[in-house]
Amino acid sequence: MKPEVVNTNSATDKRQAKAGALAYWSKQLLWQQRRRILTGVLLAFATAAFGLALLGLSGWFITATALAGISVAAGAMLALDVYLPGSGIRFFALGRTVSRYLERLYNHDSVLRQLALVRQQLFQGLASLSPTAMAEQTNADWLSRLTADLDSLDSLLLRLLLPPLTALLSLLLLSAVISIWSGPAALLLLLLCLLGCGIIFSLLICYQQPLSQQLAAAFNQARLAVINHLQGLPELRAARLQGHQQQALLQFSHTLGQLQQQIARQQANAQLAVNALHSVQVVLAALLALAGFNAGLLSAPVAVLLVLAVFALGELLQLLPGQLSTLGRTRFAAGRLYPLAQQQLPAVAVPAALPATPWQHLQLTVAAHPRLPASQTRPLQLDFSTEHPWWLVSGRSGRGKSTLAGLLLAETLAEAASTGGRCHYSIEQQQVTPANAFAMQQHSAYLTQQNSVLADTLYANLTLGLTDISDAELWRVLALVELADWARGLPQGLDSWLGDTGQQLSGGQARRLCLARLLLRSPQLVVLDEPFNGLDDAMAARLWANIQPWLANKFVLLLLHQAPAFLARKQWRQLAL
Repeated sequence: MKPEVVNTNSATDKRQAKAGALAYWSKQLLWQQRRRILTGVLLAFATAAFGLALLGLSGWFITATALAGISVAAGAMLALDVYLPGSGIRFFALGRTVSRYLERLYNHDSVLRQLALVRQQLFQGLASLSPTAMAEQTNADWLSRLTADLDSLDSLLLRLLLPPLTALLSLLLLSAVISIWSGPAALLLLLLCLLGCGIIFSLLICYQQPLSQQLAAAFNQARLAVINHLQGLPELRAARLQGHQQQALLQFSHTLGQLQQQIARQQANAQLAVNALHSVQVVLAALLALAGFNAGLLSAPVAVLLVLAVFALGELLQLLPGQLSTLGRTRFAAGRLYPLAQQQLPAVAVPAALPATPWQHLQLTVAAHPRLPASQTRPLQLDFSTEHPWWLVSGRSGRGKSTLAGLLLAETLAEAASTGGRCHYSIEQQQVTPANAFAMQQHSAYLTQQNSVLADTLYANLTLGLTDISDAELWRVLALVELADWARGLPQGLDSWLGDTGQQLSGGQARRLCLARLLLRSPQLVVLDEPFNGLDDAMAARLWANIQPWLANKFVLLLLHQAPAFLARKQWRQLAL
């Protein structure tokens, strides 16, 4: 039984289709850079034209040489200049090589430039999303959009524009050359090719585009399933569900194989039809050339030249079924990226003023929030003051601790009202709103549950977003989290590469690195979400003692599943979710 391929964003995809996602990206990547695209098309056309001329002239030269040899053997006197056509053959061969190199270099550079612009646009869209909107999609889905879907857009130029346009221009050029000797023959070959290719490729796109979109969606789901499988492998092994999950992945593989076979079969049929059409063209060109030769309109070398030029056109036509088969995948990727590209960064404005730090009083009250079950029965209140600056919030997973942190950091205030929740937030009796959320966040620091380690050096990971930090300060915070000896043992100290996403760090080291990054800031509000993840009790107790001076005179929200024994409960106001 093959798994059902379900597009989880079907409603979004319909809206994207109505808005013309592919037309939008075509305008962004092709029309707005039409001068550069035109240069690339001309280079591709020059390559094709040199190829047609090379094969045609070679046929003329071989035929003319053969006829000259036959004439000499028969005792006739015949002069043939071999240098001029020989030079032409070398010129066309060299021209095709040079133009192909320049075309590949130029057009691939154009694609890289386009993808750079798209990445900039997409990351601007990501930056404008709220944390709630970001959380609606998994990390694996965002990764898929920003890698596989983004890479699919390069087909717009390299596959969907250049090959068909180059083939069309080459056909027009060939028809113009044939019309020198016979206008009706040129018109006949032109109409036959246009009509035949139009029918073949229309049918190919009509039947293959839905399959290609389905294959792209299946690939996306399979990619997400594999990423989630790898991320959850320890839990799957512990629950003895690894085999079940592997069977699901194998079903995905079976489905992908079936779709690929159907697409390959259709593509092969289109390829066969194109080859048949081209064969008819070559035979027709040979018959017309023979008729022209018998009528005295063409010499034998010219007749062979025209037939071989038509034959050379097949090299361009045979590429088109494979190139046009990417239309469905490209349309699918364009639709998934379109909403993100439409996101706009909020207008840059002077943030609304907040009371100057240090703050004396901060109060957050939440009621009827759908992701805070405890707030459904009674309002939840966090009241920070200089007398009681620390709050400990405990509760099992799913009880809304991270939701509460997002509200306190003013990240999800706008979403709270839209979900039916009531939230009142004030500092020194002045209300905190989405309008001054940015100013609030400038005075806040957040240690999330996840360890965010970049594929960069230790120095870059510590000083993320900061400037003018001395090495002495870095070594000081590393000592506070007991990573100084480890850092000194690295090959290049602070400049050592930590590997992709911190692969060279253990879970405890990554946690302490993220904590050290926090200690380089000077916030007024600190949110620590499970700060002791990956640490044993002895290590956690030492680190907690080390950072006490830094926590002094700050408002602190500590989120824990269960409070450890070393916490001095008397210092904390507590809330159980």
